[in-house]
Amino acid sequence: MIRLEEPSDVFGKGSRSRSDGKHRAVVFVVLFCLLLAYSVYATLLLFSYSRTPEIAPEPRVPYIPNDIEDLFHFVTTVRASCRNPLTIEGSLYREGENRSLSGHEGTYICLDGLPKTPDACRLYAFGVNREDIKFEMDMGKRGCRSHIVTPLTEYSYSKLGVNTYLYPLHLSNDTGLGHYTLDNFMNLLNHMRKPIHYVKTTLAGAEWTLLFNLFTSSYQAYVNVKQVRLLLHLPPANDENLQTLTEMYRMLIGLEYYGYKLVYSRPLPDSQYYHAYFERELYTKYETVWIRR
Repeated sequence: MIRLEEPSDVFGKGSRSRSDGKHRAVVFVVLFCLLLAYSVYATLLLFSYSRTPEIAPEPRVPYIPNDIEDLFHFVTTVRASCRNPLTIEGSLYREGENRSLSGHEGTYICLDGLPKTPDACRLYAFGVNREDIKFEMDMGKRGCRSHIVTPLTEYSYSKLGVNTYLYPLHLSNDTGLGHYTLDNFMNLLNHMRKPIHYVKTTLAGAEWTLLFNLFTSSYQAYVNVKQVRLLLHLPPANDENLQTLTEMYRMLIGLEYYGYKLVYSRPLPDSQYYHAYFERELYTKYETVWIRR
């Protein structure tokens, strides 16, 4: 027996078929529009990249890494106080490239807790000029025993004045003829494990040699040295010197690691230059004094 479908079922299926067709048409139109929009966007993007200006704009200033900014901040931001500061003006005698400005400009020392007897107060000065030792001579008169270690002299071991002694030696990282390490010199004077109240450098390069000796001392000199006066010689902050300045900064951070804090800082006025990145004057020489309490 053959069953005939009801007319209503036939009409219902036809209606659903037409609805599905309309839905597919709408989806197709939407996808087509999206594809067209993406094609237009990609074309415009490629076109914009292909247009290169004939002359690229010059950068405003050279890029300076954060380490270099931190270096100048580190050597100019005082973090310790001093109740009894003293600046001893230096000699007016200057001649030639090897003559240091530090003596002429003066040398800073913090007198807080400084003994006033030669047997108790010890001062080392490395890499100074024979004609520029007014600070060491004055400190000798004040009761400190001043030991001057410098190769820039034609004199032999000698006593220069009250409590002031000269040693024609090089401060070096290695021991050799006429070259002494900090440990060698402390051993020479029988100062191992004894307080050294002030250590000073002047000539370019002596500051980094001293820091290396201080941090690697077998006598742990960083525990016994109370004040470190460094005349910093920094090359100009340009692309050629970025690596050197970064290495200098890492060396100086060691002072903080071993408990030293900056108690005094000043630039030497005739070493200034304008830096466009910082938009201010920078200097290639800074007198800095670091104290450990």
